[in-house]
Amino acid sequence: MIICSCNVITDRDIDVAVSEIMSTGPVLLPTPGVVFRHLNKKMNCCRCAPIAVSAIYAAMDRLEQSTRICPFALADARARLIRIEERRERRQRRIDAEIAERRAQRRRVSA
Repeated sequence: MIICSCNVITDRDIDVAVSEIMSTGPVLLPTPGVVFRHLNKKMNCCRCAPIAVSAIYAAMDRLEQSTRICPFALADARARLIRIEERRERRQRRIDAEIAERRAQRRRVSA
């Protein structure tokens, strides 16, 4: 399946990249940016980022099932990815709250 049509990256490409990244050690975390750099590609429009994240998680699940990568390294990477996702969600909630507050202020001023 094509994950990124801008760079023609497939789910198999992501599987191979995640496997290689995870086998280098716990230093790198397989985020979309790291995976794209590993494939010598550059994210253009970034519309594929959510799909790439899902493909990365699926690749990590397959690696865990095939036991080709240390389960402790996979668990550590997964925990770090979850922390990143939680920070992103908190940041987005804060931004949404600020936008809502600004809109409310504009309504009060115009009323």
